[in-house]
Amino acid sequence: MKVLAALLLSPLLIQPLFADSVGQKALNNEVIIAANWQQHSGEYCAYFYQSFNGATDQLEALLTKTPEGKKPAIITDIDDTLISGTRYFTSLVDTHESRSIERSRFWWNHQETKALPGSVEFLQKANSLGIEIFYISGRFNDVKTITINKLKQLGFPVISERNVILQAEKNMTLSKEDKRQHIIKAGYHPIMLFGDQLEDLGEVAKGLYPEKKKWVSQHQDKLGRQWFILPNTVYGFWEEAISKDYRTLSPAEKHRARIRQVNDTELPLPVPESYRQHIIMADLWVRKSADFDATAIQAYNLANKALEAPENRHATDRAIIVDIDGTLIDYSPNHLIPPLCKAFPEPEAKMRNYEKQLQSTSIPGAREFLNKAAALGYEIFYLTAREHSSGRHGHKGDVEKFTLKQLAANGFPKVTQANLLNRSKYCPVNKKAVIRSTSEKPLCPGGSMEKNTMSDCLSVTFWMTLI
Repeated sequence: MKVLAALLLSPLLIQPLFADSVGQKALNNEVIIAANWQQHSGEYCAYFYQSFNGATDQLEALLTKTPEGKKPAIITDIDDTLISGTRYFTSLVDTHESRSIERSRFWWNHQETKALPGSVEFLQKANSLGIEIFYISGRFNDVKTITINKLKQLGFPVISERNVILQAEKNMTLSKEDKRQHIIKAGYHPIMLFGDQLEDLGEVAKGLYPEKKKWVSQHQDKLGRQWFILPNTVYGFWEEAISKDYRTLSPAEKHRARIRQVNDTELPLPVPESYRQHIIMADLWVRKSADFDATAIQAYNLANKALEAPENRHATDRAIIVDIDGTLIDYSPNHLIPPLCKAFPEPEAKMRNYEKQLQSTSIPGAREFLNKAAALGYEIFYLTAREHSSGRHGHKGDVEKFTLKQLAANGFPKVTQANLLNRSKYCPVNKKAVIRSTSEKPLCPGGSMEKNTMSDCLSVTFWMTLI
């Protein structure tokens, strides 16, 4: 999963984006890259498979812990957890329209959509084990029948109408925590909760994103175990946490609130204005939302469980191969200016750009995972598209040295030259991008690079990237 770091960016400094005249159409278009990621990327699908596969692996063990006299249950959200709703928002692109009761009702009644990866198979498995599934959604109650029919049509197990809980009033926000408590009082024991919003998992702390990030940190042990969050970069309560009274702001005021949170003071290369606009929501989700932190922690919690799995615990020469930028260390906006990873014309400028990234923080959960793996005897290899050298005269290997310094400063283990595989260290000089199969071959001790492959000599337990 490559934690959407590939979308982290853009300061949006061009003056028209700050104009008071920003209207609903411009605001709608700020979702374009986020929506494209959810509709078309393999990484988005991979995160869903990872989440539902991880939940399946733990299902039977959690089932045995159901308290006596209680009935096991799973409680899940619907939209963008089980069924894709991204097209609702892409239908607003290049229009002056906004979300409304009428538009939402029309969408739910006429949507042509499909189940999200891994969701049907997981809930069918849970149902076969005697676990009752409850669906809680902010959809209006007057679309309950068509919602149930759509769930059944897609293969989701719905045993009765009472298992699908929607808003009683079309203009009243549903309290999911209240509904969860009603299920518990009815004699059920929820063994897992699923959703694309933190509010699908528990009673989230009030306030702005710092308070919500703190709440995620306080409950991080539940992620990937009893709680499963799915990424939603397009919309959600996370957006409202960037500014006080966000929901009541005008389009221009919402735009300025977004800009304040993603604005950087300097860009080394020019960025097209349209790109600055289209990246805003994706950038905002990665850099400010507590939901991003939760998805990263969940991924590493699931990886932690696999570290001591029997098939891994007894293997020899165990190794973890992990990407760096966006997987271990927060991506700098400078990296992703179009075209992606554009080379700096001057070696000095290139190196200054790297050095600015020294203060970048580690992705939540990454350091703890790799240190645990190292303590258990796993070898760690850092595979990156970064260069070996910037090209400065007399500074061979300067980018590699910087990368080692950055990894060490963030507390990552086994940070040595032998464990760092970068773009130009092992790849042919005429290649502009890292060829991973080539970079992997030197990991095989003693053999010829032409004959050996990674699997011939190491038990590769993990390939770690984030969305």
